[in-house]
Amino acid sequence: MIEAPRPPSAETIAEYRRQGWWGDRTFADILQARAEATPDREAIADEHRRISYGSLWSEVKRFAEFLRRQGVRRGDVVTLQLPNRIEFPVVFFALELIGAVANKISVDFRAVEVEYILRFSNSKAYVCAREFKGFDFLAMIESLRPGLPGLALVVCVDDVDRPGVASFAKGVGSTPEIAAADRVRMSPLEVMRMCFTSGTTGNPKGVLHCFNTTLWAAELFNRELGVTENDVMLGFLPVGLNWGYLNLVQSAMAGSRIVLIERFNAAAVLKLIATEGITYIPTPPAAIVALLNAPELATHGMATLRLMITGGASAAVETIKAFQEAVPKARLIELYGMLETGFHSITRPTDDPLKVNGTVGRCMPSIESTSTS
Repeated sequence: MIEAPRPPSAETIAEYRRQGWWGDRTFADILQARAEATPDREAIADEHRRISYGSLWSEVKRFAEFLRRQGVRRGDVVTLQLPNRIEFPVVFFALELIGAVANKISVDFRAVEVEYILRFSNSKAYVCAREFKGFDFLAMIESLRPGLPGLALVVCVDDVDRPGVASFAKGVGSTPEIAAADRVRMSPLEVMRMCFTSGTTGNPKGVLHCFNTTLWAAELFNRELGVTENDVMLGFLPVGLNWGYLNLVQSAMAGSRIVLIERFNAAAVLKLIATEGITYIPTPPAAIVALLNAPELATHGMATLRLMITGGASAAVETIKAFQEAVPKARLIELYGMLETGFHSITRPTDDPLKVNGTVGRCMPSIESTSTS
């Protein structure tokens, strides 16, 4: 269980509400509304299956009940180390219904980082895949578990029959949806997720977020970029990291569809753009270069693409211009942001490309600037 940080002052909360930056919604409110309004609409596709909003909400409620029966309670931390699969949002969104805190970490972290994070966060449960990129996560956690007495539950999203490891599929398949009387109603100001920095200058640093700090970032991005239910997002950025995760939240808030892939491959992405009708892609600059250099670009093109959003590193002006020439109907958006505070500045679809190319645009609404003389 994590120690609650000092909350914002009453004056700050009142001002943020007055400005419309903070509200009363949580993830459960959004998902339930989507499930009731468009239960058959596809929400997410990955490399293994597809799921509608109605089925997603049902799985969320079933996994919440499974965790509750396993003894996970309000304030407990559950660490997720998962590739881009549907099970990630199911697990993540389920935690709210029992008041637990989600701790999402990179699939590239190994024993040293994972042990530190599990101990630091005092995680009660750990959810992982059996294997990804040739690495055995179950073997790792089994080697760490004797030194982590607080870790009571390990769940694998792959079909496994292993002592001390619970199966996600069996848990969801054999457990009813959580009863309304057993659901926890979390405050939008309550800490609901932890995330860790890369640890390039030492141990990974923990960051805490509530619903309001998370939902506002996603809502603001959707508003500035005109994201609607008609958009189809491509998610190859890791969902265990902040930007990839926020894309999931954006999609649910807009009622759109997101296609998850576990590894970037330029040829595969170009094919998906054509077959899935992808309109929205967040990406680092290196992936744009790979797409422009792929021979398949001549065959598949990017005809349905509306927005390409790049960040995480500076995009060369030559790359930006090459993209604009190759895909003239799409807009390339550049952004700057941080794990701790969300998106700071972006270029807009209405900006003149000749004036904003090579910049990260203007500050987002609600971002304050200060100057010193």
